[in-house]
Amino acid sequence: MVSLPFLPPSASGYCYFSALYVCIGSLLWGYDSGVFSTAQAQTYFTYKFHPSPAVLGGIISIYTAGGAIGCLLSVPLGDRIGRRGTLGVGAIIAIIGTALQTAAQEVVMLVFGRLVAGLAIGIIYFAIPMFQSEIAPATHRGLFVGLHAQFVGVGYMLSNWVGYGVSFSEGELPYRLSVGLQILWAIFLSGSIFLIPESPRYLIKKGRTEEAEIVMRRLRKSTSSQSTSPSPSPSHQNIELEQMKSQIRWESENEETALLAILRKPSYRRRIFLASGVQIAQQICGISAINYYQTTMYRSLGIRDNHTVLLLAGIWGITGPLANIFCLAFIIDRVNRRTLLFWGSVGMTVDIIIVQVFVAVYGGEPDNKIANAFGIFFLILFGIIFSLSWNSGSPVYTTEVFPTQIRALGGGIATFWSFVVQVVLAQASPVGLGNVGWRYYFFFIACNLAIAVGVYVFLPETKGKTLEEISEIFGDVFVAGHMDGREKTREEGVNVSWLQLGC
Repeated sequence: MVSLPFLPPSASGYCYFSALYVCIGSLLWGYDSGVFSTAQAQTYFTYKFHPSPAVLGGIISIYTAGGAIGCLLSVPLGDRIGRRGTLGVGAIIAIIGTALQTAAQEVVMLVFGRLVAGLAIGIIYFAIPMFQSEIAPATHRGLFVGLHAQFVGVGYMLSNWVGYGVSFSEGELPYRLSVGLQILWAIFLSGSIFLIPESPRYLIKKGRTEEAEIVMRRLRKSTSSQSTSPSPSPSHQNIELEQMKSQIRWESENEETALLAILRKPSYRRRIFLASGVQIAQQICGISAINYYQTTMYRSLGIRDNHTVLLLAGIWGITGPLANIFCLAFIIDRVNRRTLLFWGSVGMTVDIIIVQVFVAVYGGEPDNKIANAFGIFFLILFGIIFSLSWNSGSPVYTTEVFPTQIRALGGGIATFWSFVVQVVLAQASPVGLGNVGWRYYFFFIACNLAIAVGVYVFLPETKGKTLEEISEIFGDVFVAGHMDGREKTREEGVNVSWLQLGC
């Protein structure tokens, strides 16, 4: 591991505040995606909506279908009204969707509310880590973007414990309160348009260079050289800004941004392929199926008491964020991205095999408490392994591989496929678990093995480089200077051989 300070010395307090504030959207996404994991176990929900396995799958999957549409809508929004404006639009739509879900009196209204809420989440889903990556220092980009995954986990945890807490009440209160609570996060998120800056990279892309310089001064601590020599070295902040301006201007003047033109360029096709693959892998490993249907899985391991099932869901929700904190503090910016994702897939493969064995051999035997306890332990351990690897690794890698010119477009396409996979799994999992039982786990075992091979063969390493320097990895033109002092090696441009880390 590389020795790094936990917090980047160049980032200002306003930079931390901005990266954390947009995590309200991450909290909203986590809570909204998790609330129906416990809501479906409530007596009122069953009495009011009478969902069959197919209808339940539809209620869950329509949310992710809306998310897929929202991802595509985030592309023009991200390019036209900016990262900050995209978050504001998503927040307003989320308020509407939450109100519809909370007030639903029949399945049709509930499904429509889930669709609208999913649309909102899709709009903000990539905008959050994209914004965080564009304001983060390169050395700690994993920490900044990983906050998105951290608060998704916190939101999911909160939804589980709220569901457990209200389960002791009767009537419609448990459902209405647990679902309606998320409207608070959407209202707070709408304040982002007033409290956080626009991304400096987006501002440069739009030709608003002076605004970008002002924002960068607020996002970075002053590191001007204290040297008394006649030609002091430039500050780290100025080096970073000049690299942004040089590279983004060159891309604006020389690179295509239309979808068909992007798909014709091999390096851009490769970036979209890799980012889409990473997003698909994050869901198809099995985590989304467990998130949505863990209560069903606990029952397959012999747990019959409803309060115990919801308590286990709450424990699941706690372990993920705790493991992710460890990942952000000690792993994400110190271990290569490839290493993190590869061994995470290997670990999840081994774990899900063990879970399958316990479900196959001891499932449905409530009296065999020891065997069932081991099965539950390894099911929860699966979430811990995921949180130590793919939970933060996936959004970090997806934001890194695209240049500023196509980051909104590429990220929108990649996360679209993530939601498509979630739709399929949300619809198929209750039917699969009901019809084939423990054999359904074979699918996730095969997927995790394929993912490990894919990471090893296809993914290039990106850790520690600025978003502009990553262009070199894909063979694209890099006209600026490196942050570590090396001169550019491709194309003619401004002489920046003086670039050094002056802090």
